[in-house]
Amino acid sequence: MTRNRKIGFILTIFACLALLTACSGGKGESGADVSASPDSGNTDAGQKIKLVFWNTSYPTIDENDKTKKKEAFYIYKAIKRYEDAHPGITIDIQDIPDGTNAMTKFQTAGIAGSGPDVTNLWSGNYTLDLKSFIEPLNDYLDQKDIDNLTGWNAVTENFADQGTVYGIPDGTDGTIGILYNKQLFASAGVDPVKEPPHNVTDFMAMLKKIKDSGVTPIGSENDGDFVYFLDYWFAQMVGTSGINDIVNGKTNFSNPQFAQVMDGYLQLYKNGYVINDQAQTNFYNGKVALIFGGYGYLKDAQSALGDKLGTMKIPDFSESALVRGGGIGGTGAAFVVAKSSKHPKEAVDFIKFLMSQEEQIARFKDGYGKLINIRNVDPAMFTDDPLVKEQQQWADEPSTIFWPDNIYPSELSGYISNMNALVIKQQLAPADFLAKLDQKRNEILAQK
Repeated sequence: MTRNRKIGFILTIFACLALLTACSGGKGESGADVSASPDSGNTDAGQKIKLVFWNTSYPTIDENDKTKKKEAFYIYKAIKRYEDAHPGITIDIQDIPDGTNAMTKFQTAGIAGSGPDVTNLWSGNYTLDLKSFIEPLNDYLDQKDIDNLTGWNAVTENFADQGTVYGIPDGTDGTIGILYNKQLFASAGVDPVKEPPHNVTDFMAMLKKIKDSGVTPIGSENDGDFVYFLDYWFAQMVGTSGINDIVNGKTNFSNPQFAQVMDGYLQLYKNGYVINDQAQTNFYNGKVALIFGGYGYLKDAQSALGDKLGTMKIPDFSESALVRGGGIGGTGAAFVVAKSSKHPKEAVDFIKFLMSQEEQIARFKDGYGKLINIRNVDPAMFTDDPLVKEQQQWADEPSTIFWPDNIYPSELSGYISNMNALVIKQQLAPADFLAKLDQKRNEILAQK
């Protein structure tokens, strides 16, 4: 999950659709003809089934060791285990670039009535917007499958707890919180473990102590960390369903709750608590006391700060928030089965294998960059790192809100970040910011 991954996504979609004729007959990166139907075999004749797997996320190249053979990577070892246990099935893995490229290619193949049996897409509306090319999975899942994993609302129609399921959640990105420098906090007389800030007022008081000690409290990105920070204060006021209602035009960004959040958020800048320049570098060098981030930041932060690194949850904006004590995060990707697949049951079985507890633990130990979305998994089974254990615990909590930027249309998400960059420079008033978001949302809905 990258902070600015959605910027330019809609332009990519338009470009590919404009060149659809050329795209639909192209070759995949592996050299396979992606416009042709997968060679799935004939089960009645006892022939083997071949499932085509477009791999968008599993590493198959080691930039530090180009001599490393593919058979040494987790996904190839997992496929061998699966094929050994299912002698009638072979998996044809084809590497596809992640993100917008993968979704554009999948859409192009879907329009042509071809494509893979299985692939991995960004979850939320990135998956649901392609549902006309995706096989609904309700008939292939039983209650045990549902109960075993977290993250189903990321792949379910309208992000509901029940409904048409279009994918299987792929691990978890953890929960975005605060990474802080224990030494700088202690020098300012701040102990977030003994006295955690519970609301925006407490947060401001904590930041004032840090600033008064001579240290800039917050390092943030140029867009004001909208995705990692402000979006949580928005989402916790209305919940996942409330964000979806805003996207669908049932309610608006311009509402009293969001207006209050914007006033509190902007106060951070008016008080001089934030610098927007090379946030991670400044944090690692001890020039700022905290940044917003999650599991994906831990390795680099630990390398830079060692035992001085601490983590805490982002304080709630207020006690009136609908969701409290959480953060944003969860399942940022999902496995899907193409509607063109001739063997959807076998494709689902392969996905279930990859999402089993044994395989998720195996891929984590192999260095794969996700946490585990098995319910009530014991982190001690796969890590001794207390901060990783904490992240796994946070990820399992119901207070973790699914990524709002996966619910917004991609064009809207990029627009919000661009407009927020003006807000933090005090070049755009908060009320005008929210009004512009409603206007942009309405334009996108009108296009549909």
